[in-house]
Amino acid sequence: MYQGVIAPAVTLLQRDGTIDATANCAHADFLIESGVDGLYVLGMTGEFMHFNLREREGLVATIVEHVDKRLPVIVGAATTATREAVRLCRHAQGVGADAVTVTTPYFWTLSDREVIGHFATIATAVDIPVFIYNVPRYSGINISNEILVTLLREHPNIIGIFDSVDSMDHLRTRIDAVRSMNPNFCVFTGNDGQLLTTLQLGGNGTVPATANIAPNVHVDMVKAYESGDYGAAIECFQTLSKSLDIFMVPGSFHSVIKEAMVILGLAQSSTVRSPALPLTPESRARLREVLVKAGLVAMQGRE
Repeated sequence: MYQGVIAPAVTLLQRDGTIDATANCAHADFLIESGVDGLYVLGMTGEFMHFNLREREGLVATIVEHVDKRLPVIVGAATTATREAVRLCRHAQGVGADAVTVTTPYFWTLSDREVIGHFATIATAVDIPVFIYNVPRYSGINISNEILVTLLREHPNIIGIFDSVDSMDHLRTRIDAVRSMNPNFCVFTGNDGQLLTTLQLGGNGTVPATANIAPNVHVDMVKAYESGDYGAAIECFQTLSKSLDIFMVPGSFHSVIKEAMVILGLAQSSTVRSPALPLTPESRARLREVLVKAGLVAMQGRE
């Protein structure tokens, strides 16, 4: 059901910091027209941690209605409390979202039993597909294969994982472990540079932050690989790899992506919510250099 490029959309804001519904709908249209296979709303790239529950529910309802089944909408429901995650997942199901993603509660360390209980409670509370989002750099927990297999035995609506661990061995053992339980279980990489590796290992695709600025590169790479044109796939990867230096630009991750969108003419405002801050002039200049070097400024016709 899920394959290819799932775009983790940024959440665009007006200059006063309120969510800009019109801009977010326009960005969703841009991603859809670029050929992505799914839209991921309010993930880490979507700055979920800076919005309250009502704001999140309001944006989800707006995007689901606007997309109108043109492609699957997957809703991020990460919180530090299981009860809040259940609320967000039930709301997403109620407004017609196609799937949800949940992560381990961050900030404090959970036992394996507590991690399993968190995901099990959520999976039991909804009928739509659930993706687990494994992002140990921020959650503090790297979900083990043993935990994942335990959950799969009891909860068939847990259908996939977004795995943000930059390791080929991790991806290989992950895919081997889950496919022995469910041949259709979906494994997506959350690392922008690991798409080809994931596909070669038998995974399903990618959830790349850079899809907000260059979705066609990821889409073309998947198409080339699936058609057996591995030379073209490698060329796409080489193009993509030049853009990955944006993650080295000093500043908030969300500020960098949004500022890149402004430079490329894909957004009018790079506003983020505090504690994130706008980029400094030095970081903005460095970002432009990276985008020019990667050919993305020329690609958008803004040389």
